[in-house]
Amino acid sequence: MDFRRSGCGWIRTAAGRTTGRGIGWCACALSRDHGLSADRGRTFDRAGADRAKRNARCGRCRTARGLGRGQVPRRRREKVGEWEAGLDASVIRWIAVLPLIAAIVHGALIGLVRAQISDQSIWTISLSALGVSFALSLLSIFDLVDRGGGEPILDTLGPWIGGGVGPRSFSAELTFQLDPLSAVFCIAVTGIALAAYTFTIGALRSGGLDQEAGHRTFAMLDLLVGSTLVLVLADNLLLFFLGWAGVGIASQLFASFDFEGPNASRAGATTFVIGRVGDLGLLGATLLIFDGLSRADAPTLSFRGIEAAFRLLEGQSIDWLVRDGGSGPPLLELVGVGLVLAALTKCAQLPLHFWLPRATDAPVAASALIQSATTVVAGIYVLLRFSFLLESAPGAMQMLVVAGAATMWFASLAAATQLDVLRLVAFTTSSILGLVLLGIGVGAWSSAAFLLLTQGFVKAHLILALGHVIRVMGGETDLRRMGGLAQPMRWTQGMVGLAGLALVGIFPLAGFFPIEELLAHVASSDRPGRWWLVATLLASLGVLAFAIGRAFFLIFWGNVRHGGRTEQALGDPTGLCQHSLTALAVMTVAAGALTPSQFWGDPWGVPEMDSVGHFLSGSIAGAPDPLLGGPLRIRLIAALLASGAIGIGVAARRYARRGYRGEPKEITARAAVLAMREVFFIERLLDAVIVRPLRWVSRWALVGGIETRLIDRIVVSGGSGLVRRLGWSTLRRLQNGRLQSYALLGLLSALVAIVWMVV
Repeated sequence: MDFRRSGCGWIRTAAGRTTGRGIGWCACALSRDHGLSADRGRTFDRAGADRAKRNARCGRCRTARGLGRGQVPRRRREKVGEWEAGLDASVIRWIAVLPLIAAIVHGALIGLVRAQISDQSIWTISLSALGVSFALSLLSIFDLVDRGGGEPILDTLGPWIGGGVGPRSFSAELTFQLDPLSAVFCIAVTGIALAAYTFTIGALRSGGLDQEAGHRTFAMLDLLVGSTLVLVLADNLLLFFLGWAGVGIASQLFASFDFEGPNASRAGATTFVIGRVGDLGLLGATLLIFDGLSRADAPTLSFRGIEAAFRLLEGQSIDWLVRDGGSGPPLLELVGVGLVLAALTKCAQLPLHFWLPRATDAPVAASALIQSATTVVAGIYVLLRFSFLLESAPGAMQMLVVAGAATMWFASLAAATQLDVLRLVAFTTSSILGLVLLGIGVGAWSSAAFLLLTQGFVKAHLILALGHVIRVMGGETDLRRMGGLAQPMRWTQGMVGLAGLALVGIFPLAGFFPIEELLAHVASSDRPGRWWLVATLLASLGVLAFAIGRAFFLIFWGNVRHGGRTEQALGDPTGLCQHSLTALAVMTVAAGALTPSQFWGDPWGVPEMDSVGHFLSGSIAGAPDPLLGGPLRIRLIAALLASGAIGIGVAARRYARRGYRGEPKEITARAAVLAMREVFFIERLLDAVIVRPLRWVSRWALVGGIETRLIDRIVVSGGSGLVRRLGWSTLRRLQNGRLQSYALLGLLSALVAIVWMVV
């Protein structure tokens, strides 16, 4: 059975092979006036026969012959016209521009005007801009859903950059686009940022921040959120790169936020250097794409243009890398490697992971956003946006699998041995992002996207809840100095426990459904060694569960260790801090309802599950649902739940009663713990192999040799000495006080000028 492209869109074959991009629903699948029949555009099960009817076209638009992907029937065109008349497309720009305007206002108040304004005015500027941006994101996605999620909505501000003539002429416009992928991420970014802003305002009200720190915090938060929204809504790679650079700048500023601290300069420098590695990968991929399309007389940098013409890149190779005149590596593979390198840096993956654990001096809200909705989103989003291209780069996809699996395992081991709670959370972030990259590498694009989104809410919830604990403990982050906080902080204990359970995929919280679906994707792939990947995934989740349980029991259970603080000082959050945590807790529980695959709907007769996943199917590659079902999938679910339960159980048995027991006494065990805590000394190895030699070269060769000896001594000192000697020995003789000599010099100068002008 083989359903090819029809009037209802693009469909998969019974064997599960892709016949086109945007697999899933037809153009009218989300229409409110098109009732879905049992035969909707879905992915085939491997068995295929018992679900054949469900894989046919939508019952309402099966008569709309000749419609391609993105086209809508006449009745839907009327709806599109209503949308265009009801909501101007120019509102899209304000989703990204408003937070940037707020950042500029804060910067002017800090650096230029130096005006003293009230605390309420500080947060009103940022909260108003973000609130309007969030409201516009909601309105835009509602109207995008209403029009069926067809062609993207474009908001063009005007021409930007252009050059060339003839068939290779190039122009780029300053354009924002809203498609299903960007709309969903706009909601996630602005929603999580709204909760983080609210939490920060609550901390500011309670005296947790002074006015200058509040100004700086909100200015940087606005820059971070605005740059992320520019990146998400960008229509071309140039605008995307601007947003990417803005995210990197804001991340570096937050890494060195506590500039008076001992580790601020090193953390900022590390974040800066690793960020430039990612910039190199993205810039290289951009230049290769543009060069390849220019050679095919189709130069463009817009995502829509690249997607339409990327088949022209398939046969191209980079021959100048080969000296003997042979064929060089495929261009698409090099582009994929550049994109993967960019993603690895932003997602803190091995061996470029160590910038994230160092950036722990940032405010709690900034850490929550960096690890949930901004910096890490940039790394994954670039892969999702170029999913159509990465499908043709198997080498780059294999890099994602290897890097994701390695990071997930080693980062989970590092998290299980950390003594600093913020470093522990940072390593759990790297581990979960490794799982996301692993899912992308095996082709589970939709599952990986929704794992990122759900874990964004979960991670923000966990960091903000722990941030309250750290704040009432006077900034203490050492787990050895915490304990017995359950009595005065019962509500906070529940928030941390809820977020921790969702993080490791405990049913029925938000983290369970995308992790389970991704696990099924890995098991159902035809990749060699897939069962090793499944085992690595389950083992890593078990170690993560142990790490989260260990932190939970060390903080809230065991012996009382809170530095003599009273229960009033150690109380639960109130006001806006409590409201923001409550909102995130609701999403931690309910966000998974948007993502479960049809496997969970068939036993109950639910006609459509994972509606948002199908909504995204027109923007990213792959199928919304895994092909695996039946008893094998049930066993995988049982193994997933068992891994989490075992990890939490081991942590409870070891730390629930007596708390921290100290380092292991055996030399071998102590060495193993130290190695895991330092991620097997990868950072020190890179420092010895790369950083120190480069530092020596820059200090002795560049600074000592070129700058000191060549520039200072020869050019500067030698040049000035030569001029001084010439002036003293030659020019001083011309100043003899004789008018005849001066007249002769003037005449000679005039003759030289005349000869020069004539000749």
